[in-house]
Amino acid sequence: MAIFSGLSAIVGGLLGGTFLSGLGGTLLKIAVGIGLNLLASSLAGKPEPRTVEFAIQGQIQTGGDVARSFPIGWTATAGSLVYANAWGTDAKTPNAYFTQVIALSDLPIGGLEAVWVNGVKVTLDSTPHASRGYPVLEYRQEGKDHLWVKFHDGTQTSADSFLTNSVSTSANPYGSNRVGRGVAYVVCTARINEELFTGFPQYRFEVNGVKLYDPSKDSTVGGSGSQRWSSPSTWGGDGDHLPAVQLYNILRGISYGGQWFYGLQSMSAARLPVDDWIARINQCREEVAEQPRYRCGGEIAVSARVTDAVTTILTSCQGRLSEAGGVYKLRIGVSDASVASIADSVILSTEEQTFSPFFGLADTINGISATYPSPAEGWNRKAAPPRYSAQAETEDGNRRLMADVPLDFVPYKVQVQRLMKAALAEARRARRHTFVLPPAYWTLEPGDFIRWTSVRNGYDNKKFRVDGIVDRPNLDVVVDVTEVDPSDYDWSQSTDFRVEPDGLLYRTRPDPQPIIDWHAEATAIADNQGRGRRPAILLSWDGDVDDVSGVRFEVRLASTSTVVYRGRTDAYDAGGIIISQALLPRTDYVVRGRYIPRSDRGTLWSGWLPVTTLDIKLGDEDVYLPGMLADIRNFIADAEEWIEDGVRDLINDATAAAYLVLEQDLRNYDDKQDSTQEIKSTTGRITAAYRNEILAATGPNSALAQRIETVEVEIPTLAKASVVNAVTARVTAAEGQIDSIAGTLTLIQNEVAGKASVTALNALTTRVTASEGKITAYGQSLTSINAALGTKASAQSVSLLTARVEDNEGEITSVANALMSVSAAASGSDVATARFRMTASAGPTGYASRIGMQARATGRDGWRGAALFLDVPNNPSQPTRVVINAEQFVVTNGSAVKNPFIFQDGEARLNVAHIGTVRAGRLLSLNSKVDFNLNAGTLEFFS
Repeated sequence: MAIFSGLSAIVGGLLGGTFLSGLGGTLLKIAVGIGLNLLASSLAGKPEPRTVEFAIQGQIQTGGDVARSFPIGWTATAGSLVYANAWGTDAKTPNAYFTQVIALSDLPIGGLEAVWVNGVKVTLDSTPHASRGYPVLEYRQEGKDHLWVKFHDGTQTSADSFLTNSVSTSANPYGSNRVGRGVAYVVCTARINEELFTGFPQYRFEVNGVKLYDPSKDSTVGGSGSQRWSSPSTWGGDGDHLPAVQLYNILRGISYGGQWFYGLQSMSAARLPVDDWIARINQCREEVAEQPRYRCGGEIAVSARVTDAVTTILTSCQGRLSEAGGVYKLRIGVSDASVASIADSVILSTEEQTFSPFFGLADTINGISATYPSPAEGWNRKAAPPRYSAQAETEDGNRRLMADVPLDFVPYKVQVQRLMKAALAEARRARRHTFVLPPAYWTLEPGDFIRWTSVRNGYDNKKFRVDGIVDRPNLDVVVDVTEVDPSDYDWSQSTDFRVEPDGLLYRTRPDPQPIIDWHAEATAIADNQGRGRRPAILLSWDGDVDDVSGVRFEVRLASTSTVVYRGRTDAYDAGGIIISQALLPRTDYVVRGRYIPRSDRGTLWSGWLPVTTLDIKLGDEDVYLPGMLADIRNFIADAEEWIEDGVRDLINDATAAAYLVLEQDLRNYDDKQDSTQEIKSTTGRITAAYRNEILAATGPNSALAQRIETVEVEIPTLAKASVVNAVTARVTAAEGQIDSIAGTLTLIQNEVAGKASVTALNALTTRVTASEGKITAYGQSLTSINAALGTKASAQSVSLLTARVEDNEGEITSVANALMSVSAAASGSDVATARFRMTASAGPTGYASRIGMQARATGRDGWRGAALFLDVPNNPSQPTRVVINAEQFVVTNGSAVKNPFIFQDGEARLNVAHIGTVRAGRLLSLNSKVDFNLNAGTLEFFS
């Protein structure tokens, strides 16, 4: 049998014994003289269990009990977290940066090849930042970098000055003694940006592993090159990726700074015949399909048994490791020349002989599947195209007998398929003989190849592999051989390779969209008589663009580039807007604009367009305090954004917090007790179900209790109704943070398929967090109702109460919000909304409170709205305000309708008034017949 289970043999050999001690005669066929790889063992139907999995470590490891590890060859790892801190200020944002120090290897390595962020391979800029490292181009937004990566290969002799000087804080220091000698690590720094980061960035790093000693590159031992075993600084090269080199180093023992680190500890060079090992290294280096025949890459934890690591590396090259007399040799495939030829006549006929012509069913394989880490798909485990043999299935009684093999150290798809093809072919070589040869064959060793011509068996110079040897006292040798065929390892790239498409890993955002047909020109704000009263700018754009909810614009002085006004409009489909806020007459400005998308995608600012305002100065009609109008306009813009975007953001955040009641991660709980009650009735496809789940779990510094009750009925394609009621309480304490959360949630949903649906949500959520001098208490009550008639009409009503109190190292702040929002939409474009919001806050910077009411509607004529704001700012130098924004303002007692005060069409109208002293510049009759210019001292009458 060519491929069989023999890991126990290598275990004994590596630990100092001989493979076949105590065996002899006919018992030889149950033992193996060579240690096998996982591929061979799996195809034998007897895969050896491993104590450690060698799959790509895709999640960053944390904690103090993470085993040391090191990579070999080309591989990827998420590393282990050794330090993290939020620090620094960006503009006025405190703790604007988040830096992680991630160890990649506990030995120096050859280099960092690539970085993956949130599952996508990124590009590092060629020019590094002075201290933070190389910027990641995919996280550069509008010329501003938001992510940097810095790499240390493990040869550093001092701590990173960026970490000690910039990142280190008094609460979380990074000392100058944290050099990380011998440890390869990266420093990843992210700048806060909610559009780019929805959570902490997740990383994977492609690396070239540790530099290894390659005897084929050492001219003093028979190789060719300058490498020397006694001088690790000379190590490294293409041999780092070859399994024969990796095995040689592990067997001799891997050290750092003169101290043993991993592998065997007492293996002398004499026990690894250098000529034999150089031959295997060059065999790995041979090109097949324009690639080295065998390469290997993966991460080895020092907690892994040496036998497991050796076996996994052997799998990458279909290798067999033999031991004879304490000497270890490697065999790869069957390409070695035969060392002896025998005939029937040399076999001692007086001794017992055994012959196995075929396998038992348990050991028969006619198909193979394999998984391997795919670099093109984020180094996730991928299934290679399986290989079958229709002829073999017929021979095996029309059975498909599969073997499944993990090729954890082979990130090369062509090599994976070559290994599978050769292994499946060799698995059909079933002929195995055990017999005795005379002393002339004493030199045979496990792993050697012989040729046998046998009339009795019909062999004509047939090639066999020696799998076991037992020496007898009389110098006879018991030999166990298995048939082989060198053609099993042949490969034709054009016919044998099976196309294996790589999955596309793109989490990139669409290309930023520029604003179309952006234009700016000077205009004026006219009064009722059509006279220009204020300088203004007409902005225009293409309003027929999909996925746009508004337009944002900026105005700045051309001479100083000082921004004088920023604004937005939601009536983007109008294609234009006239702005006059903060504009001076006869002044050069530049303006730019950008779309506001409905979805989470990027847009681009337009170029700056020049415009000079009209020379319209203030007249006698303009009586107001200096700066008051501009200040009021700015206040209205801020207040409308507070009641529009602010309400949407609060509702979205509150809804997300409410649904967290249903989400729990049970990995950190050691003890879990649960009870589930479930009842279900089914008639045809009609179902009615009830389920009640109760969970209690505890773990280190964590406790959880939860009940989720679900009721659901459904008539498929017609109607469906469901009710979910959840109650959760959770307390966790980890890394200096205590988190206590409790909440209830009730969700009711009804749907008549394709016609109407309604959803009602009611949730109460409370949370208290204590972390490093900061205590936060937060509570909310959310009620939301949504109803829809397919795509024809919809209505929504939301009520939300929130309260938050925070003590941050003695600075206490409190914020409370109360809001109600209702909206209705019909005919696809007609939308009406009404909002009411109250906010109160108090803290170190003072107090503030605001009340706002807004009603808005849109139809064929665009948006129309009215709003009322009451504001008490936290700056005592600013006035308190009551501001009304409407096309018409009426004050009446309900009965005195004859004398209303009205603000309409841009004018204040007062029919009757009792006034004491009047200070004015001009009195003009409504019909313009009398003009009394008080400032000029003239009185004119016109007929």
